[in-house]
Amino acid sequence: MQTFQAQRTIARSSEARTQFWHVTIVTMFFVVVLGASLFLGTVMVIGTFHGVDPSNELTANGRAGRIARTLQDGTLCHYMIFDNKTAQTIEDRIGRCDENKPKPKQEKPASFTWGK
Repeated sequence: MQTFQAQRTIARSSEARTQFWHVTIVTMFFVVVLGASLFLGTVMVIGTFHGVDPSNELTANGRAGRIARTLQDGTLCHYMIFDNKTAQTIEDRIGRCDENKPKPKQEKPASFTWGK
């Protein structure tokens, strides 16, 4: 009877150890996938903020034009650059729609003067 009890304890111990390693492997897989996606997302976001602005090079010589497409919120626009020479469209960035518009001038109210 003691041998049966000892075998049963060893089997339970082995089963618990196997289950522990299975759970550990699956958990590590999800940690690696989540970490990689967070890392790549961070790199992409930082790249859009600090990246070289290709629109300055292309639009400086009149070779390309910038197209702004308003997003659903109405304040942000998705900018694209259309290259006239190669007929290619390059995705630029997302920014405020009013950033390139000139600010309205402060006009002085019309004043009335006698005899001038």
